[in-house]
Amino acid sequence: MIIIEPCAGLGNKLLGMSSAYAVAQKLNRELIVMWKREVGCNVKAEELFDLPFRVIEISENGYSKEPVAHFRGNQLKKKWRAKADRFLECGDVEAIKKQKGYEGLLAVIEKEPVIYIKSFGPLCELDAASLAFLKPSAGILQKGEPLFSQLGAKTVGVHVRRTDHTEAIANSPLSLFADKMRQEMMEVPGTDFFVATDDEGVKRELREALPDAKLIFHDSGIIDRNSKEGICDAYIEMLALSRCRKILGSYNSTFSLLPSYIGDIPLEVVKKD
Repeated sequence: MIIIEPCAGLGNKLLGMSSAYAVAQKLNRELIVMWKREVGCNVKAEELFDLPFRVIEISENGYSKEPVAHFRGNQLKKKWRAKADRFLECGDVEAIKKQKGYEGLLAVIEKEPVIYIKSFGPLCELDAASLAFLKPSAGILQKGEPLFSQLGAKTVGVHVRRTDHTEAIANSPLSLFADKMRQEMMEVPGTDFFVATDDEGVKRELREALPDAKLIFHDSGIIDRNSKEGICDAYIEMLALSRCRKILGSYNSTFSLLPSYIGDIPLEVVKKD
């Protein structure tokens, strides 16, 4: 049995969960996912996905906000960790990967009949086949349909990561996105763009820089990724990116990478030379 506790935001959780499922399939093991509602991803897994394995919903929102749920979550984690022959913290996982790579980590997992793993990253290499199991919930599909219906065969997805992602800001300037978008319109007449971003200013600047381009936005009005609505909207945007013909993505951004896997479409990372 493999018990995975994926940590951090939506993208990191998807990396941990998807890679754990791939490893479980490879080793013919049962997978248990301890899905945490926490800062940066405060939503239940069942509200986002229809998953083919057992998910245990827990809360790490603190005793002051959710005393009963937080206490119950701690008890559930203790219960499942007690079942494990070995427990790996996030730091342990990263240390093994650094020293021995994914093969070394696989050997550690294979050795233990029951292992409990906390991770904010992948446990193995991922590709489009690794995320084929991931199905959106009925609620997400219904909420996203007005956006999905605007995407056509020529739509290019654009993901501009900003806020606290200093590497993306430094290496993927908005002017370079605009240049790439102009190039797409020249190469494929009729191209339009779905733009996903965590910065409202990006939308205004792109409208000014590309007045002749058809730009599609998911104008939910919610940017707060600590709210359930914000995370649901983020997943809808991820799915919308996956339904485009290609993605122009931000440097070192999981949110740019995962839709390319989900949709099995090309990702071009926009970055300085």
